[in-house]
Amino acid sequence: MTNKQNIGWKLMLLCLIFVFLAACSSGNTPANNPPAKSNNVKTEEGDKQPPPDEKKDPVTLKLISWSDSYTELYKKFNEKYPWITIEQIPVNSQPIMEIIAALEAAGTPADLTWIDTDLISFDQSGLLEDLTPYIEKDSTFQSVKLPDGFYDTMTYKNKKLAVPFVDVPMWILVNKTLLDKHGVEMPGNDWTYDDFRSVAKQVTDPDAGEYGLTTQPEFQMRLTSTKAIADGHAANLQYLNADLTQSLLNTPDVMNDIRWLAEFVSKDGSMQSNAKAAEQGDVTREFINGKTAFAIGGDWVLPNLKENAKFEWDVLPFPKGKVSQPGYSIYGPLSLLSGSKHKEEAFLWISFQFSKEAQKWKIDQGANASVIDPELTAYYEQTPMWQGKNIEAVKIAKENAVIQPGVTIPAWSEYNWNNIVNEIVFDGADINKLIPETDKWNKRTLEVRDQLK
Repeated sequence: MTNKQNIGWKLMLLCLIFVFLAACSSGNTPANNPPAKSNNVKTEEGDKQPPPDEKKDPVTLKLISWSDSYTELYKKFNEKYPWITIEQIPVNSQPIMEIIAALEAAGTPADLTWIDTDLISFDQSGLLEDLTPYIEKDSTFQSVKLPDGFYDTMTYKNKKLAVPFVDVPMWILVNKTLLDKHGVEMPGNDWTYDDFRSVAKQVTDPDAGEYGLTTQPEFQMRLTSTKAIADGHAANLQYLNADLTQSLLNTPDVMNDIRWLAEFVSKDGSMQSNAKAAEQGDVTREFINGKTAFAIGGDWVLPNLKENAKFEWDVLPFPKGKVSQPGYSIYGPLSLLSGSKHKEEAFLWISFQFSKEAQKWKIDQGANASVIDPELTAYYEQTPMWQGKNIEAVKIAKENAVIQPGVTIPAWSEYNWNNIVNEIVFDGADINKLIPETDKWNKRTLEVRDQLK
């Protein structure tokens, strides 16, 4: 009996060993259990993406824009969201509202658009989605730090109608070769408007076809209204008051700012009029030609300069005035269209603009970083775009930037400041035209503001 009991006990022990080994080989022990798969994969910025094995139906987003320079960024976005493709719909000088309507009528509505006029008219037409609820639940927007007032110029009646997809800074472009030829040193970053005017006169040599300033509307569009802020004559760009309700273009101090620039043509001779520039083959209209010392530039001019300039060039911040040294920056509005059939996917493109990857790409193109982050600030020193250039000027331009207003100002499209100042500076028109035109718009914008309440 004892031997039989021993044999039975041994057989039972062997069975238990076989069961244990089988369990081990199938990987079912607690130590070998794989971790449960997360429903989402987090990226560096905290954005959520579907897991790699989740299948998504392909989506093509139609983006209306007037620039074809974002192809590389479209590809980066597609790498992050492989099921989403961006298709750029070119503007080709056609009003964007007409493009939206045509795509709607064809049954292929657009999803996203850059904005070419004021946001109010788009909102009144029911074309734009309020981005507020999307932003409030988006992990990227909630994890980044944005400048104070970042949404101010694109918010109307508590609705965020757009976000700035790019922050376009402005600088004074400098032809260092021309300055050297005339024995003039490169000014420092703390230069003044008096320095600017003095250098422009020193390098002017009509016999050689060389002038201080390029004959370009950008000077009256950007520099004079920035000078008005720098000297304490206006609170905002385009000569607007503090609450953006009235233009100060008809006040004595601001009119003197316009006279100041007009004298570069009429008195100093350091900038050619439209007529003189045309007589000489329009050579001085383009900074790239090397015949002018200064021009106003933004990121759009950099590729051509880097590739084709036959002279040494650099950048300076806008000069100091009597009270401050403001810069000039443009926010490019990007909106989600209410007619989109892919709103969630379209917002991913908006959110992607504020990832570090996209922000660094934009710095590489010469734009500002919108996100406040030490890593992005340090990246200005690393990007190939500014190697060998005045990087401190680029940083100053970013830090001192005043944002161009307009897209949420009532009757903004009727404010005729640009054409009139252009005629005064470059065609010698009577500066007193500013008074009735400004009075008319100041009345009109208040009327429209009341109608919109």
